[in-house]
Amino acid sequence: MPRCLRVACAKGVLYRAACATVALSGLFAHAATLAHGAEPHEAATDAATRRQAAAAIPLDKVEPAYRDAVRDVVSQPTLFRRLPTSVVDCRPAMFTYVVENPEALVEIWSDLGLSHAELVRTGENTFALSDGAGTTGEMVVVESTCEAGAQNRIVMYVDGRYEGKPFNRPLTAKCVLLLRSGSIEETNGRQYVAARIDSFIKLDQTSVALLAKAMHPLIGKTADRNFADTVGFISSLSYTAEARPERIRELAVSLDGLDEPRKQRFDNVIDECHRSGIAWQQSRLATGLTDPTPR
Repeated sequence: MPRCLRVACAKGVLYRAACATVALSGLFAHAATLAHGAEPHEAATDAATRRQAAAAIPLDKVEPAYRDAVRDVVSQPTLFRRLPTSVVDCRPAMFTYVVENPEALVEIWSDLGLSHAELVRTGENTFALSDGAGTTGEMVVVESTCEAGAQNRIVMYVDGRYEGKPFNRPLTAKCVLLLRSGSIEETNGRQYVAARIDSFIKLDQTSVALLAKAMHPLIGKTADRNFADTVGFISSLSYTAEARPERIRELAVSLDGLDEPRKQRFDNVIDECHRSGIAWQQSRLATGLTDPTPR
């Protein structure tokens, strides 16, 4: 396994269902574009940003069975956070594949012995998740629009539960996550993907909700870091597919949680990254650069 991929993987905590439960798991661990002054690489928790984020969720396109539940969480969340935008060198096709198939990433980490987390696809748009430390839940992708160039919008609804110390009874939370991304080609010919998550979390227990609000700054920074590490891992996956595609194929073959069509799609994405990498190297050499290395 290339060092850049292993380091990125080791730094990440858990994809948490496309980062949907990063904030939730951070809360349990402790207690068991641009809006109104926020810089693009800064988190935001203010009311104006929350209203902007809520307005960006297309409720009319959300799966009807979950529309009311999504509206309930988004309209009155216990916690809201816009995680900092992460910008990384990454082929758009690889980024889109991973956000559409997060179980692949979680299984890669598990196969490397770097995580006990599980994310199992139970249907076309549904997943069962467990972090191996007491947090479990169900995630549903209630709306997804993915277009060329990683122009993606994915809305996720998570019903989470924590059982363990220091609580005598299970804690529950409902989350709505809005993931948006896009890409741009820089003057050096490299493609960069920018990604951002808006998180809405609703806790039913009043005492836990008060504690969560008090600890939000610390919890939020953990979520910010986990999201940045995860996006960085996807970047490393993309780069390795460009430079050493056989390494990523070795991982892909071992992904028992992926059905054959998704494995084939992964293989196609690896090929696309490799071809794009070769084309980029050739273009740099043609301009007289003797060391066409992206990083």
